[in-house]
Amino acid sequence: MTTSEPPVVDFDHHSPEFHDHRRERWAELRRCPVAFNARYGGFWVVSGHDEVAHVSRDGETFSSRYEREPADGVDYIGITGIPRLRGIPPAGIAEVEGSLHQALRRTINPYMLPLAVERLRPFIESVATWFLDRHIEAGAMDMVNDFLSPVPAVLTMKTLGLPCGQWSYYAELFHATVALRPGHPDYDRAVSNVPAMISDLLAAAQSRRDRPEADLLTDLVSLEVDGRRLRDDQITAVLWNLVGGGLDTTTSLTSLALHHLERHPELRVQLIESPELLPTATEEFLRYYSVNETLSRTVTRDVVLGGQQLHRGDHVMVSWLSANLDERAFDEPDRVILDRAPNHHLAFGVGPHRCIGMHLARTMFQVLVEQVLTRVPDYVVDQQETRFYKGNPTLNGIVRMPVTFTPGARIGPEECPF
Repeated sequence: MTTSEPPVVDFDHHSPEFHDHRRERWAELRRCPVAFNARYGGFWVVSGHDEVAHVSRDGETFSSRYEREPADGVDYIGITGIPRLRGIPPAGIAEVEGSLHQALRRTINPYMLPLAVERLRPFIESVATWFLDRHIEAGAMDMVNDFLSPVPAVLTMKTLGLPCGQWSYYAELFHATVALRPGHPDYDRAVSNVPAMISDLLAAAQSRRDRPEADLLTDLVSLEVDGRRLRDDQITAVLWNLVGGGLDTTTSLTSLALHHLERHPELRVQLIESPELLPTATEEFLRYYSVNETLSRTVTRDVVLGGQQLHRGDHVMVSWLSANLDERAFDEPDRVILDRAPNHHLAFGVGPHRCIGMHLARTMFQVLVEQVLTRVPDYVVDQQETRFYKGNPTLNGIVRMPVTFTPGARIGPEECPF
């Protein structure tokens, strides 16, 4: 059953006001979990847990595809938000459908499944130890830029088959494009460097065509879909998607979780005294922060969602953050409960486009948190100098987070592990 006139909401998700109060605003919007917003050309806002899960599972009706002016006349806007910001390349896994999407996931999955990730754990631990060793004797560091950003960046490079030593080059660009907004000098400078980075990725792909190795990059350049190898633009789009997904989200989740634990010392003590809670705590921080806060979709056929009639070609913004704070799905959703179970959060999505790197993200998060709570458990955050992402409706995180702690001893070898 549908209503004759759709409920209308009016908000600008790009405004500082909305960003600063988004948890309260999403609570208001959930009163009508499917509503229409006339801004930015008009789009549907989906904020309820069940409704967001439905959109995510039905990839045929709610397409993640990014394609302008296709033959069927639908403007497929992809997943990166409404409107799509300038300078953002296609996401080569997340914004394709059909046989190409299936082939890419089959190729990448062996590197992302739990067994493969577990084989990587010793390397993850050695990299985390090495970076923390660089600062532990000083008793101070920028938790984000000195530790939580480098470790996932190195792991991303290694997983893909890119040179690990280039981690900072990629990390700086991706963090700037998600932490800042167009018009900020650092954002504009980062976007201006995108063509050069794409050229570097293409050169790396060509090197594997010439000299294959036992890595994901070689598998990608060797992949055939419908009898043809991937084009250069498809390869670079896939690499851009994988690098971007690996570099920022785990760093952001871990930063926000450690900031939360510092502000709530009783939770920090609980996790230190009961480390067996780390797996459920991981899921709870994924739910509570949902660092990939919103994504967009394109409607491919007329459909009823949450009692509202949507039409082919309509655009949809789904809020994972709102879904994971839905009072109808979670008891006390505004409180972090480290042993919450069950926890049916949607932080990784569900359905055909569920985050392919979720097992790697969970493992990295747990290694990083364990290192901090074991080696620098008394860390104190400099709240005055901590800077959060500002105004990005799609991704949330921390730009920098200076901390002090009781100095400790190095425990790893001096030799860099990568």
